Amino acid sequence: MVSRRVGEDVVSPYLVEKLDPERFRHYWPQIEKELDNVPHIWAYWWTKESIVEFVLEGRFQCWTVGTERMVQGVLFSQIAHYPANAIFQVLFAFGEGMSEMLDELDATMSKFAVFNGCAYAEVIGRPGWQPKLRRQGFRYNRTVLMKEFEPIRMN
Repeated sequence: MVSRRVGEDVVSPYLVEKLDPERFRHYWPQIEKELDNVPHIWAYWWTKESIVEFVLEGRFQCWTVGTERMVQGVLFSQIAHYPANAIFQVLFAFGEGMSEMLDELDATMSKFAVFNGCAYAEVIGRPGWQPKLRRQGFRYNRTVLMKEFEPIRMN
């Protein structure tokens, strides 16, 4: 297994890759199947068609993490531009063993975010990630609650 250098002094067996459009198209059939298993993390906000469109347009980034032989996780991010700052946002992620790969993910995505002018990073995820991400310098910021509305009939 080939090691990857992460930062100044961390050598890792894991590889983090931001997929270019060609690689994204190659992996999309497998990603699409996995998305079907976790609609609760993406389907309230996006359709599969919009995810593909946004990645190919460059509005979203699609990242893979794993070893040279196997992709173990997939993450989607965007850079949100607000009046005060640009913020790198990890929108949703899925896979196996990603908590063991946080150092590599953080180092790679942080460099990407800083290079693209971001002042902050946000990870949108379940509460269980909070203690794990605290070690990466993340802190609790806010809670988002969701309510579903019944459609209104107009007769």
